[in-house]
Amino acid sequence: MPFPIRIALASLLLLITSCSHAQRAAHPAGNTAQQHWVDSIYQHLSEEERIGQLFMVAAYSGGKNFNQEAIEQLLRAHQIGGLIFMQGGPARQAILTNRYQSMAQVPLLLSMDAEWGLGMRLDSVLSFPRQMMLGASNDTALAYAMGMAVAYQCKRMGVHVNFAPVVDVNNNPANPVINARSFGENKQRVVRMAIAYMRGMQDFGVMACAKHFPGHGDTDVDSHKDLPVVNKSLAQLDTLELYPFRKMIAAGIQSIMIAHLSIPALEKEPHVPTTLSRNTVTGLLKEKMGFKGLIFTDALNMQGVAKYFNGGEADVRAFIAGNDVLLFSQDVPVAIARIRAAIKNGKVSERDLETSVRKILNAKYAAGLASFKPINTEHITEDINQYTAALNSRIAEAAVTVAHAERYPFLPKNANVLYVAVNGSLSEAAAADLASSVTKLTQISLDKTGNASTALAKMAEPYDAVIIGVHGLSMYPANNYGLTAEQLKFLSAATKEPNVTVALMGNAYALKYVYQGDNILVGYEDNEWTQAAVIKAMTGQLKPRGTLPVMPVLPANSKMLLRTGIKP
Repeated sequence: MPFPIRIALASLLLLITSCSHAQRAAHPAGNTAQQHWVDSIYQHLSEEERIGQLFMVAAYSGGKNFNQEAIEQLLRAHQIGGLIFMQGGPARQAILTNRYQSMAQVPLLLSMDAEWGLGMRLDSVLSFPRQMMLGASNDTALAYAMGMAVAYQCKRMGVHVNFAPVVDVNNNPANPVINARSFGENKQRVVRMAIAYMRGMQDFGVMACAKHFPGHGDTDVDSHKDLPVVNKSLAQLDTLELYPFRKMIAAGIQSIMIAHLSIPALEKEPHVPTTLSRNTVTGLLKEKMGFKGLIFTDALNMQGVAKYFNGGEADVRAFIAGNDVLLFSQDVPVAIARIRAAIKNGKVSERDLETSVRKILNAKYAAGLASFKPINTEHITEDINQYTAALNSRIAEAAVTVAHAERYPFLPKNANVLYVAVNGSLSEAAAADLASSVTKLTQISLDKTGNASTALAKMAEPYDAVIIGVHGLSMYPANNYGLTAEQLKFLSAATKEPNVTVALMGNAYALKYVYQGDNILVGYEDNEWTQAAVIKAMTGQLKPRGTLPVMPVLPANSKMLLRTGIKP
């Protein structure tokens, strides 16, 4: 391992070890101080304020949805329990966090949806890989390190809960919303990697959240847009979808998020998503599976629930179902009023309210909120980004995968090479590395307006090897992962030619467009680190050791036959 990477990771490990030890020492579970704090806060809250603790509202520190005034009004009028920060910037979010915490009667539990780090939500922040790429590495040490690094980012920003990891087993290539967010389609690999990622976060004092219960991997509808239906028996669900959640519970996951899914085997009432199903949340998750941690709804403004239940009704039904935290409520004041009315008429018990509020308060104490300290905003972006590049490079080199190889090394010595960039280009650094490893390098591009015939004609010139780099792919299958008809036409013809090596810089399911190639490498994402790793593998500087975490749909007679895990 290069010396600078060793230093960076050693510094991170030292910082994480000291912080996690301090966290455990300062907040031992169930101690007298914690119990006293929780009791004191709970007893001083009115019924309406207790209900307010159930709500986690979206907060934006920038962009078109910037909503500082609305958040401050909710804090003043309803003493909401938490915020999920969305789009914005690190310094702006930190400033708002300090302000909101200073206004809150009870400290706020803060969360983010940061599966691949804070770069998923904030500008100026480098992103870590999506889970598919981590799954390709099949390296639990790297998953743990990424969990630690993401937790460090969260701690630096005053964030207590990260809605990760995704433990859905993505066994549907057409899945429009999970897909590359999953570790793969093998349940054991998903569990191994998810537990390591979870432990990396929770050892550093940030609550992890397994999602999307009871399993969103085998769907072809996006629950942001409608209610997906999963027509599986209880036995089928138990064998596959529920398997990772059982293992995560046994490993100590601190929270779980409930998906918006229609699963007739769990809930017979039409259009009732699992989020609002007591059979699912209480009967299955709490009682049968024994989960005692914090339970979050998925966002209640998503069409998977909002299409069928209006503001307030969804919140009441979600709470009756057994959820503790109501995320992204459509209308907080109306929802609070509806829950108060449900308590009054006996549909909601005061005991259930107390149980959930105390769970939330205990989570706040464990997060260190009994003694909140304002966030230091100085150098905050630099701090957040300091470990990302080194770790991204390690993950990229571990993940790069030989999907098919008729020869290795892929490029002959002293080669005259043509690089055809489809839908993007190599970075300057990657191009320079490739050029230094061959006798001559020529580069051409086929962008969305390019002509496939011209590119094929160029390939017919005398080169020792042709590399087709497929760039700019979407992580989801809509619109052919972002490839145009002209680009697909080119790939279909070009990959049949001899002396061609394909570098797929994106979602492994897109192999279905290049499977006819003799030599194929998968990099999973398209950035400087994955490009560097793919070029190193192609030129023999790196021995690829990644394995495909998913299987694209290919013709039965495909010569490729997906010989995964080839060790050249």
